[in-house]
Amino acid sequence: MRRIHIIGAGPSGSIAAICALRSGADAVISEEHPQAGLPENCSGLFSIDGLSALQPFVDQRKIMLKPIHGAIIDFCGERITVRRKEPVAYVCDRSKMDRLLCEKAEDTGAKINFNERIRDSFHSQDIIAADGPLSGAARHFGFPKIRGFAATLQARFKHRSEQSDMVELFFSNSRFPGFFAWVIPRSEDEAEFGVGVEVPARAGEAWNRLLRMKRIADAPKPKGAVIPLEARAQSAKRVGARNVLLVGDAAGQVKSTTGGGVVFGAGCAAIAGIRSDDPLRYELEWRLRYGADLAMHSWLHNYLAGLDDRGMASLGRRLNKLNMDDYLSMNGHMDKPTNMMGPDLMAHILKNFAEIF
Repeated sequence: MRRIHIIGAGPSGSIAAICALRSGADAVISEEHPQAGLPENCSGLFSIDGLSALQPFVDQRKIMLKPIHGAIIDFCGERITVRRKEPVAYVCDRSKMDRLLCEKAEDTGAKINFNERIRDSFHSQDIIAADGPLSGAARHFGFPKIRGFAATLQARFKHRSEQSDMVELFFSNSRFPGFFAWVIPRSEDEAEFGVGVEVPARAGEAWNRLLRMKRIADAPKPKGAVIPLEARAQSAKRVGARNVLLVGDAAGQVKSTTGGGVVFGAGCAAIAGIRSDDPLRYELEWRLRYGADLAMHSWLHNYLAGLDDRGMASLGRRLNKLNMDDYLSMNGHMDKPTNMMGPDLMAHILKNFAEIF
């Protein structure tokens, strides 16, 4: 029986193991922490479509905390509001999700070694590395480096939002260079505050700016994380007799607009679990299925990161004049921006452009 060594028991690692086992292989997972889901450094905000994509692996009802109906997006003082009657997303218990996925992998037949940090000793010739953006496996096997990262800080504390079913997003490259800040309500009287900046900018300075902007006098010490802002140029290769595949953050399979990586990482991990003995086919399949959307996220990130505050405010005004809040409320897609591109978008722009004049 073919055996696969999976490094990392996060969502991508566990889903890769589940799919490998379902395809008839054996799987062992190495996890450096004492349990899955620790440390918890992610917001856990998932679109409805994203949760549906995870449904084959985890019962979404067990992790949902709060429905979200839209977002208030601030472009340096120019705001647009995107809202729907039905929920567009849910705040979820991310730590519990990781644990449930790991338990699912174990129940499916995976052997899981906790407190096992992998450096250069591997349990199989077929390796799937799901060991994060600073992947030791990627470094060990000489994969191309990821060139852009965001450093983030986030903390949860008591806070009553004006609209407790809406996320707040703040774009300003003088305050939050290369990324953005956010406030995500988790209950009626608790919210997560977070900031991200593109390295080498300092996340600590951005955190203090957000607290001052929201007039928060006392906040707990935030937790930090690193997010890749691009996919690696190569994510799979044959090294001697070994097949080595990278998935999730290790491969840079992340939305560079928001830093969310679970949904794309899960899809790519499912492919990796089946194609672990064929690096070329894995590479081709995941790029064909998800490459266009990841490239669109990258383009949007680079465009926003290149605007000064005057340009950011001007963008907000143009979006308001074109009533893009209405279009996004009807057609917005958190995960797949290519779904929004088409005749409907062109018709909306032309209609509202004509109304301006």
